[in-house]
Amino acid sequence: MWHNTFLGLWIAALRLVQRERNLSEGPVPRLDTCMCILLSITTNVVANIIEEEEGELIEEAECGPTNQGKNQQVLGKRRGELITCLQSLGDFQCLLTPPQAVLREANQAAAKAMPIMLVSGNPVGSGHSKSSSMDDLPMNCFGNLRHLIVEACIARNILDTSAYFWPGYVNACSNQIPSSISNQVDGWSSLMKGSKLTPGLVDVLAATPASSLAEIEKVYEITIDGSDEEKISAATILCGASLASGWNIQEHTIIFITKLLSPICLPNHTGTENHLISQARFLNVLLVGISSADCVHIFSLHGLVPLLAAGLMQICEVFGSCVYDVSWTVATGGKLSPQEVFSNAFTLLLRFWRFDHLSIEQVRGNAATPPLGNLFSPENLLLVRNNRVASFGRSTKDSLKLKRLSKIVRFPKESIYIDSFPKLNFWHRQHQERIASTHSGFMPGGHVQQIVDALLRMMFRKVNVGFEPSTPTTLGSISSSRFGSALDDALVKLKVPAWDILEAVPFVLDASLNACAYGTVSTRELATGLKRLADFIPASLVAIASYFSAEVTRGIWKPVFMNGTDWPSPAANLSLVEQHIKKILAATGVDVPSLAIDEEYPATLPLPLAAFVSLSITYKLDKGKGRFLLLIGPTLNAVASVCVWPCMPILTSLWIQKVKRWRDYFLLRASGTVFHHNKDAVVQLLKSCFTSTLGLGSTCMNNNGGVGALLGHGLASHSPVAPGILYLRVYRFIGDIMFLNKAIMSILLLSVRDIASSDELPKGDVKKQLNKIKYGMKRGQVSLVRYMARVKQAALLGASLVWISGGQKLVQSLIRGTVPSWFLSADTLEQEDGETGVLVAMLSGYALAYFVMLSVAFAWGIDHSSVPPNRRAKVIAIHLDFLADTMERFTTLSCHHATWQAYVSGFVSLIVCCTPMWIREVDAELLKRLSKGLRQLNEDELALRLLEIGGIGVMGTAAEMIIESARML
Repeated sequence: MWHNTFLGLWIAALRLVQRERNLSEGPVPRLDTCMCILLSITTNVVANIIEEEEGELIEEAECGPTNQGKNQQVLGKRRGELITCLQSLGDFQCLLTPPQAVLREANQAAAKAMPIMLVSGNPVGSGHSKSSSMDDLPMNCFGNLRHLIVEACIARNILDTSAYFWPGYVNACSNQIPSSISNQVDGWSSLMKGSKLTPGLVDVLAATPASSLAEIEKVYEITIDGSDEEKISAATILCGASLASGWNIQEHTIIFITKLLSPICLPNHTGTENHLISQARFLNVLLVGISSADCVHIFSLHGLVPLLAAGLMQICEVFGSCVYDVSWTVATGGKLSPQEVFSNAFTLLLRFWRFDHLSIEQVRGNAATPPLGNLFSPENLLLVRNNRVASFGRSTKDSLKLKRLSKIVRFPKESIYIDSFPKLNFWHRQHQERIASTHSGFMPGGHVQQIVDALLRMMFRKVNVGFEPSTPTTLGSISSSRFGSALDDALVKLKVPAWDILEAVPFVLDASLNACAYGTVSTRELATGLKRLADFIPASLVAIASYFSAEVTRGIWKPVFMNGTDWPSPAANLSLVEQHIKKILAATGVDVPSLAIDEEYPATLPLPLAAFVSLSITYKLDKGKGRFLLLIGPTLNAVASVCVWPCMPILTSLWIQKVKRWRDYFLLRASGTVFHHNKDAVVQLLKSCFTSTLGLGSTCMNNNGGVGALLGHGLASHSPVAPGILYLRVYRFIGDIMFLNKAIMSILLLSVRDIASSDELPKGDVKKQLNKIKYGMKRGQVSLVRYMARVKQAALLGASLVWISGGQKLVQSLIRGTVPSWFLSADTLEQEDGETGVLVAMLSGYALAYFVMLSVAFAWGIDHSSVPPNRRAKVIAIHLDFLADTMERFTTLSCHHATWQAYVSGFVSLIVCCTPMWIREVDAELLKRLSKGLRQLNEDELALRLLEIGGIGVMGTAAEMIIESARML
């Protein structure tokens, strides 16, 4: 079993890498994130599974009479399953071809096997040969992704170097010659020998990932004990290739960075200022170093966001409270201000809060809730952090995991709460209140009003725009009486802590937008003013993005004409965008609304969205400012996606003019908006998912079906995109999801009929043959086995779509409403006569059984560790009660009797064989009623198995059944 599980994990990760290998550039993670999933995340998951078994074996040995397991290594069977899996992985050559960017690393991994293989008579150990240097490695070894996977497993001690002797593991007959690797090896070996961190050595180490924990520990030690300049150099190395592509030690690197961004006050610290102030330059290097899209996702994938967020909150609290006249000199000779450190930490923190994602409730309920959803609120992040640090290390599994982690870093176990960050807490609560308000117009008071006036003067230097405490209707009107001061006076007033400026930003935005709406500020001046505000304090981008998002959601602003005079015009590229959207959606059969614009139908956007777009296209994609665009870009996409058609295509057209290399990203986003407000298009997309996966119909992208056809092999704007990828991009923006249950069930049953009609029908008693291949049985005709395999595939896809689309809420609706209603209503497929009709009916019943069982398993798990058992037991009991009640009362069903019988027997068989824990959670009386109904369906054996699992409460009923069965013999 574990062989197939491991193989499935590796293949899924390999498919992801192959699908993303040639993805065009955009504000999204790319190859580094995919390689992280393949070589770090998946490998650690496999290591945890292996260690879980070995931890249980150690506990059993320690509890034995001889206590033989203590301090001894116990190897479980899952290690052998891993070896078998990795050996068979070599058969999937099409998935193992490395992307060009990691070809050198793959060749190096293959070359590592050569020294051991060439040393005759050397025993194979668990480490690499120390007698050969990397300079001696053959330079014509052709490596693939399996070599990288094997090295990742060896680095985590779940595999040894005996893997080098697998047949066909090393292929030295290729023309793929890697570049010289002596420089990088010399660099790390020089560091380990005690060389100083010269600029040249720092460049080499930052460009080359560390190969062992000892090397990355050495760098971490320098960040702790080195001089200020050495600490900065070491931080640069940590945030370099070791973080992005050091897959064998990646989890250690991110733990070290997380620890460094959570510095504690040392006992010998003196002075009145916070201990973080003196580390400003060092902390800023770390903050900028992990700000790329891939790095943010790598931290998220490793699950360290709660730990890292606590450190970022502390940095924001301290540097956001500093006065403006403090600064530090950086290596380039420039000045680093507290506001810059604060902005870097604050924007990074907000990105970890999934700031770019509108909450599901906002999309589906049309409520004016802020993008900062409750799930990723600072309170919840800290609660998760506290729980993890308090509980980690208590179990044997954690003890085994600790052996893989560095011994020189420890996180304090003291709990941290949001009250520890009063400035952040105040901003967050005030921010949510303002953004969630149902009306516009805010009136500041006290010192905030002075900051608002100063910011407006700084933004609109050639225009007398003032802020007058007034009603919302006149807010933003021109007032020259308040603006006699010079710009210098305004800048002097802005030398205040960053938190004070952020408090004033919403008032500034409200005044600016109203001024533009009333014509007192031109559109160009508005865009320029917003850019000046963002440049002055980049952290204001958070407030800008949230404010404009909320204003678009409120829907109170009139649309503006994107005519090229007042606002930028998308006309030059709209026809091109329409053509590409049609190509992308060609495989789904969905009609694309026309994008033709003229005097009668001009291109328009809501004023806040037009302002937001205008601000975004003023940014240059340079290395220094690109990270801020990564904050507002996805947010802008999310806001435009929930607007009416064709807002997103207009945005796409404008951005294609700005950054042509981001074309594919925006075109794919624009294609998804076709489904956001069109249920028929969503249903058609779901049908495409089924036909592609099952290989049905002439429109599917791959006649063989499977995951490859569902998810495709890449994304490009010039070719059709796989329907599964499209659905994953649009499901969050489907407003009313309750129709999905019925739609998915209907498509599933139609697919079953297509499956039954796609092959030659089996001969003989269909019912008897299907009973033989029921879950748990091993006999049956080959044709029926093929039918059942495809039915299971369709049911798995249906359950996955339900779970992805709506989670527990949608699954609960499926169990309580959709499935019972389907059996009881007349809204069913037209039934056929004869053996064909019986076959379709029975296959439909089994398909529904798999579909419902898998949906419940996805939502509430199969064991006690998944969710609170009483929550799952209630849902299971409701459905089993429906089954028992229907059989007791002989309720008239609208479906074929064979469908009902196949569903009941199939569903109960599945929970008996796969999820016995569910049965033990159900009331004994309900099990008795259900077993009685099963006997009415001539399922005596299944009824008895159900009672056997039920426990003591049903033992009497089980005994009576056995006695009665014996009498009938």
